[in-house]
Amino acid sequence: MNTRLLEYILDGSIVINSLEVLGHWLKRFPDNPQLLKIYANLLAVNAHLQAAANHYDRATQIYLKEGQFLSGVATKMAQWQAVKPRKEEVERFISVFQSQASDGKPAAAFWKSLTADELLDLCQIVENVCYPSGITVKQLGGVERALNFVVSGELKESNYRMIEDQQVKFKKPIQVLKPNDIFGVIYPFSEDIRSQSHIVTLKRTELVSIKKEKIIRLCRVHSHFEAKIIDLLQIRNLRKTENDSTLARKAKRYNIATPIAVEIIPEKDETASIRMAGFARDWSVTGLCFLSPDNLVEDSHQTVFKAILDGHKPEVRVILSIEKMSLVISGKIVRKEKVVDHGKIYLSLGIRFDDLPPVLGGAFFAFAQSVGFLNQGKNVPGNSPEHMD
Repeated sequence: MNTRLLEYILDGSIVINSLEVLGHWLKRFPDNPQLLKIYANLLAVNAHLQAAANHYDRATQIYLKEGQFLSGVATKMAQWQAVKPRKEEVERFISVFQSQASDGKPAAAFWKSLTADELLDLCQIVENVCYPSGITVKQLGGVERALNFVVSGELKESNYRMIEDQQVKFKKPIQVLKPNDIFGVIYPFSEDIRSQSHIVTLKRTELVSIKKEKIIRLCRVHSHFEAKIIDLLQIRNLRKTENDSTLARKAKRYNIATPIAVEIIPEKDETASIRMAGFARDWSVTGLCFLSPDNLVEDSHQTVFKAILDGHKPEVRVILSIEKMSLVISGKIVRKEKVVDHGKIYLSLGIRFDDLPPVLGGAFFAFAQSVGFLNQGKNVPGNSPEHMD
């Protein structure tokens, strides 16, 4: 038999619905855990539940022997969904996988922390789902409705900061999710949390997915389960405590409700400056956060923005105009990222002003207040000058 064909079967490119044909492949590769699991899935679909459970059990043993911890757990739960186990069997399995070496990721610690009763109830509500390459599994801005564990495969997660979440620890703009990673911000349970990421499969991917409402019901049955979910999601580390210095910074910053423009000064080998329209938030005497709708940012600007990521800090002029009056302040771009506000994506540029003499700083605020567009209040943007590098 052609082993290339086996690869197509394993990645889902070829689907075999015949137990006889798939059985021939299994005789050729009896120790391939993924093939054992595919065969067990087909047995379960055809109502051969005990036979399916036996093959799931065999695949689980191989996965754990090979150090594929979550694959082993996911396959064992599929076995228990086919044939409900006795509590003693669950306890024996827990003792086996708790002895497995840990990769240090929160997912492994979570599964190892479960009691037999928790694991037995959990296996009744999990969903084992597979996606081919190139499928969107989570949309930006959608309500988070499930907690997901990556069993196999890879996904690309593109993260965006919500414009109001400047105090939230921010993930890398793009990262690759691999086995034993998790995604899905479902806590606090009382909130409808909007997704700050867009996730697409890079190859065939298997997930263990648990719906939020089912987790909530499980927390009502098992008193310690909610704490384990919180530890898994590391909620305690997501938000920074607001100390006195943070509150003091808030008192000194302003929101600007009028449009402004930013002119990026070209390098020596360029011929024209880049001028962008947008608006500013979080203005202080040290800098501001400039926001412009991402769909209006021209492709020709990308070279400059890539240079920012490479450590360059282009010089800019911030231009504030009203009627026949205008004010220009020089500075540097020190940070670039994308943020989300009401479902729209904005390019966010963190701009630090050049040192302003006290007289000029005072003149600026006097000018701004005289035309009535400075509103001291809630600090909303994603970048604050005090946090700029």
